[in-house]
Amino acid sequence: AQGSGGALDKNGTKLSDEMSKICDPQFIKLISCLIRLIVLFITLITDTDNNGYLDLKDFENLALRFTLLELKGKYNPDSHQRNKEIMRNLWNEIALLADFNKDGQVTVTELKDAIKDACMAKKFDELPESLKCSIQSKFRSIDVDGDNLISLEEYRIEIINRSGCATIDEIDYCWDKLLNDDDRKKGGISLQRYQELWAQFIGSTKDDVNGVYLFGPLPLSK
Repeated sequence: AQGSGGALDKNGTKLSDEMSKICDPQFIKLISCLIRLIVLFITLITDTDNNGYLDLKDFENLALRFTLLELKGKYNPDSHQRNKEIMRNLWNEIALLADFNKDGQVTVTELKDAIKDACMAKKFDELPESLKCSIQSKFRSIDVDGDNLISLEEYRIEIINRSGCATIDEIDYCWDKLLNDDDRKKGGISLQRYQELWAQFIGSTKDDVNGVYLFGPLPLSK
């Protein structure tokens, strides 16, 4: 509630200025978007050597990671070379957009600002080309059985490998919220649907889209 003396909680008690800001819907949306961008940093675009920033080495490491995940532990030099090219192109694109001081490194803050400019309110087809390629590689790495659908079991593995969850219900709740009727009929998430969900996750300012559940339980996702 809002009165002449400031914001009130549900019991009619006046909130402090700081609490009023925290409870403001626009502030909550801003924090939610920031959380999604940080998740992007630690999932698809990973600081693999944990030095606090992204550089070309991180993307070369990702090329090998995606290759081994896609091939279920087997190694194919042609696949590795393809993923190297995808990751190098992605790094070049990110560096062009986000390496504002041209030091060959991209911090979380720089990445956040660049993604807001390049990805907000855009459909998957409008995203930067290298980002689209890396999202497709990510899909193949999650689709362990290679049936071109991400199943509940594959989703569970992806989420638990990325973050800690206390109960299976937390993960399954997000899976249920992630799916639409067509996903349920198919028995999982197709590549096209995964791309659509990614565009929602990274580009939408809304909290009621399916894509906010793409990476499982996050603050403000319930």
